[in-house]
Amino acid sequence: MRLLTHNLLMCNKKGVENGFPLKIKPQRVIYEETEYNPTFTTAMIRKIEYPALLEAIEDLRSCSIVREDGGPQQINADSSTKVELPSLPKEMPVNWETNEEFLQMMHLVLQDVLLMDGALICPESGRAFPVEKGIPNMLLHDDEI
Repeated sequence: MRLLTHNLLMCNKKGVENGFPLKIKPQRVIYEETEYNPTFTTAMIRKIEYPALLEAIEDLRSCSIVREDGGPQQINADSSTKVELPSLPKEMPVNWETNEEFLQMMHLVLQDVLLMDGALICPESGRAFPVEKGIPNMLLHDDEI
C-alpha cells in the first residue's frame, strides 16, 4: 500500500467521528522505484492531507525499508549506507508546484514507499485494520457498521 493510498483511507466504524489519519504500525515496508511524473505528483499533492503524510512518514521511520529488488540499499535514517526517507518541511513550501526538489521528494514518499505488512490503527477507537501483501483490509465486522 502506497502512502498516497494511506492518505485517502479512514476508519468508518460506527460511532467514530474522527477516524483520520490512521496510524501506521509497520512490519514490512519496501521501496519500489517508479518513474517520476511531475504532472501526476502535482495532481496528487492537491488531494492529500499534508500533515497526515508527515505523520505517516514518521510512523515508517521505525522500520527498515528494503528495496524491492533485494539490493543492499535500504531507506532508513539510522545508517549512512542506507538511503534515507526524505525530511519534508513541516509546512508545504509556498512555491511547491515549481519546486522540483520538493516534487521529487513527494513522489518518492507517495509512490515509491509501500507498506506490505502491518496494521492501520484508528486514532479514535484503536481499531486495527491489517495490511497483508500490500492490501489494507478495511472491512468492518457486523457490529461495527
